[in-house]
Amino acid sequence: MEIDGVTVEVLEVLKHQLISGDKYYTVALRIHYKDIVSKIFNLTVKDEEELKNKLKIEITKIKFMEYAYGLKYVKGVIT
Repeated sequence: MEIDGVTVEVLEVLKHQLISGDKYYTVALRIHYKDIVSKIFNLTVKDEEELKNKLKIEITKIKFMEYAYGLKYVKGVIT
């Protein structure tokens, strides 16, 4: 999957259902940003649209860190 020009690797999706019947998913991900591969992290979402929105936020944070502190700092934070 690609979000804002950044490759996101979806490793695993776990489906959960609450007693109320509401469904949500825990998604294990890894971001590939400028030859830097992040640690595996999880996002909890209700649907694909929410996943994409949360990933846009995470990628924006990474881009801001690069702008403010440089690529070396980004590598130290996400790996």
